[in-house]
Amino acid sequence: MSVQAEKSFLIDLLQNSNDASFIQKVKNFVLKEMEAIPLTEKQKKELDKRMLEHQENPKSGLDAFDFLDKLASKYEL
Repeated sequence: MSVQAEKSFLIDLLQNSNDASFIQKVKNFVLKEMEAIPLTEKQKKELDKRMLEHQENPKSGLDAFDFLDKLASKYEL
């Protein structure tokens, strides 16, 4: 299974879970396993630009879950 398919599967599991302790355990595991990757100056500038745009117009973006749902349906995941 591809990494993207694995991510989609995990997102589906979490969206359908009503057990907050399960979600917290997954979150803690992921945070523990992930290592911080340093950002380049270009990446930092891009993030700063996006944050400023969001602060100026907070309703201009998309809901993350709506976006993921659209991707999942588009690619039949």
